[in-house]
Amino acid sequence: MPTNVRLRDFAKAAMAAAALTLAIAGGEARAQKTLRYAISSFGEENFDPTVVSIVAGVGVAGGLWDWMTEVRPKGELKPALATSWTQGQDGRSWTVKLRTDVKFHDGTPMTAEDVRFSLMNGFMREGAKSSRTVQFRKIIADVKVVDVSTVRFELNARWPTLPYDLSNQTGLEGVVLPKAYIEKVGWAAFARQPVGTGPWKFVAHKVGNSVEFEAVKTHWAGAPKFDRLAVLNVPEESTRVAMLRSGQADVADIQLDSLKAVEGAGLKVTQDPQDASIRIHLASSGVDTTKPINKLEVRKALNLAINRQEIVQALFAGRGRPAAIFPSSEISIGYPRELKPYPYDPAEAKKLLAQAGFPNGFKITLFTLPVSGFTAHQPFTEAIAGYWDAIGVQTTIVPTDLGAIRPKYMAEPQPDELRGNAVLFVSTARLNGFDDLGIWWHNVPEGNWRLAAKGEIDAAMEAAAKATDVEGISKGVADAYRTLYNSHRSIPVVDAASSVWAYGNQISTMGELRPYRGFRTPNFTAATPK
Repeated sequence: MPTNVRLRDFAKAAMAAAALTLAIAGGEARAQKTLRYAISSFGEENFDPTVVSIVAGVGVAGGLWDWMTEVRPKGELKPALATSWTQGQDGRSWTVKLRTDVKFHDGTPMTAEDVRFSLMNGFMREGAKSSRTVQFRKIIADVKVVDVSTVRFELNARWPTLPYDLSNQTGLEGVVLPKAYIEKVGWAAFARQPVGTGPWKFVAHKVGNSVEFEAVKTHWAGAPKFDRLAVLNVPEESTRVAMLRSGQADVADIQLDSLKAVEGAGLKVTQDPQDASIRIHLASSGVDTTKPINKLEVRKALNLAINRQEIVQALFAGRGRPAAIFPSSEISIGYPRELKPYPYDPAEAKKLLAQAGFPNGFKITLFTLPVSGFTAHQPFTEAIAGYWDAIGVQTTIVPTDLGAIRPKYMAEPQPDELRGNAVLFVSTARLNGFDDLGIWWHNVPEGNWRLAAKGEIDAAMEAAAKATDVEGISKGVADAYRTLYNSHRSIPVVDAASSVWAYGNQISTMGELRPYRGFRTPNFTAATPK
């Protein structure tokens, strides 16, 4: 199963790369130590974190912001804008102390008023649609200003993992927005000309082309070692590689197919070996029992039919591992380490189909959600379809997009086109497994996908929700994980290296990759020039 991405003519790609040369790549900027990053996709070119899940420049634009707390690469939760956090005795409040030496990029000091504004008037406002808006509206009753550097979260329910949910690992809801600036210019202007607290200050944005940043020399956590950062939108893989080889870019995200080319050119590579969790969710709500995948034997057969190790080797150059559960991060709260990936056993899969009453198989639709920059998506889905076809399950691949399918999944009841079929997801595991399980499988309304049958994991999730500490949550979450593992509602396939970065000779070291919404991204603040 070779991947469908192949390098093109490098000479032709180099000519295309020359057309992308910007003023910031000129002699003056080079003297200022400009770091040029060629990225495969900007995502949504909107810098308002309350209305997008990933801002322009993907994780790079995360350099605009600091979070309340920060998850380090090995999973430790550390202070950031928040210096400490204390849970109330009843579990329905958190008191958070803030740093007193933080300034926004316009010079305004950050205070508790900004924290309150960010949540109550930002992420929870009408029109907000960040990844956690619904959850925050449901649980947070108010954010009270205690004093200039202290806030108290007053909650409608226990939320023992709140400090994790204000970190860079889970979303953008933990960043702090400038109250005075937004009230002065409005949300629309803020989205075009953002002001944050992070190590990189916004300078300019050319739609579809580039984003420019300037290092904040007085940043509370230390200044970047480069003076400027230029993020270049370069969708074509071969062009990014050619730019690296010619010196027109210093860092670029690449696919595994390009590894030999960049390493052969003397370029260095960094990666997170298991950053992408690729899995299939079965849309069996339990309402229509005639659907084949509402039978346990069928779901297990679909699981056993997949050769995970073959996928790791053929599609990811061996840079990954078979997956057992999702979220699969071993640092995730409640992660049950004893669970192992199901083996490849097509003969047993066929027996299970016969036992379920489908000796000749059945038809299924596999909805796929392509992810920007993940070029192995097509061969991956084709491989899954091939494995299922081999046991008699005739698979039709239907490309779709998250915006189209999400409302359908969350509708009550789910539409017939989804029920009884499958959806392939590519995303990452976060530190907080409690939230991931809740979003995907817990049968409660308001923003949840509700993929499990009613009552299947609800008791375990509710027990976790009533816990007053992380240990109590971990037990409930582990029970929910084990139930899902045995139900085969979700079929984790591989944890793979979907994100790889190559960098050139201008950089002596890149430093540790930075966690960002589960993904690892280059830490350009730590990048050191030669």
